[in-house]
Amino acid sequence: MTKRRADKSSTEDPSEQSERLFSDEMVDRLKRAITFGEPISTSPKSTRFQKGQSGNPKGRPKKTSSSPFHPRIEPQPIQELILEEAERGVTIREGDSVSVIPAKQALIRALQNAALKGNPHALRTSTLLHERIEREKAIEIKAENEFWEAYQQKCREEIKEAESKGAAPPMHLPHPDDIVIRYGKPPLFKGPTTEAELKDLEERIKIMQAFIMQTAINERCAPPEEAEKGRQCAEAATIFVALLNLTLPKRLQLSDTHITMKLMYFQNISKRTLLKSTRAAWIAAGLRVPRGKIFPKLEFALAVVDGFKAANANNN
Repeated sequence: MTKRRADKSSTEDPSEQSERLFSDEMVDRLKRAITFGEPISTSPKSTRFQKGQSGNPKGRPKKTSSSPFHPRIEPQPIQELILEEAERGVTIREGDSVSVIPAKQALIRALQNAALKGNPHALRTSTLLHERIEREKAIEIKAENEFWEAYQQKCREEIKEAESKGAAPPMHLPHPDDIVIRYGKPPLFKGPTTEAELKDLEERIKIMQAFIMQTAINERCAPPEEAEKGRQCAEAATIFVALLNLTLPKRLQLSDTHITMKLMYFQNISKRTLLKSTRAAWIAAGLRVPRGKIFPKLEFALAVVDGFKAANANNN
């Protein structure tokens, strides 16, 4: 049977105690500083509590938290310093380039470099860290997908119930059909999720409808001497219809057949009705377009198309 360890303070040689880096008293103070954020006193021994005298004559203070299991955690100076140092910029050199990155990023990079060089401890630490982060991320994504799947089901049930009663379907933001669940990846939202985005969507739809009418205006209302200009402007308006249609959620996009039917309708109504309807459509879209104006130029529409292509190439 091993003997019970004796009290270290009573058996330790006084000379050895004085040679230690920190005394027991200083160690206790450091612990309190780390745990509770208490300042470390630097007052001389003559002004401190004497042996046999209570260090807390007022008694132990009451806990600030109502729960004995979750005490309130105050900001701790040492933790704040550690976090501050983690964000401190450090200069690193990679080949001929020199850059400044946060210290925490430099530590991770150093760990990965050591692992790639075959250091077994760095390799194990890096692997464990990656596995833990990927596992936590997978759990988070799974919970997010389950939440939006339940949201979709609830919204679709409400829409189906309203349709069965002949009532207008309720508005949902986001719309359930605009949510794309991707297992193993976060969901995608292909439509508006806020009131501001919904307002922007409605404005784009109004502009697209106005451009459909403008196509007919350009073909039917251009003077004979400007017939070619009218044709080119009609082509430009059609380009804008196609571009705007692509920006809409799938559930709201018009098929080619639907667009063609709309164009045929405005080609066959009276010119007076067409002019009146088109002007009203532009006003609804927030634009004051003169009655019967022939626009836009084909060059402008093609430049917009090139801008869309460049933007998509950068995103991909």
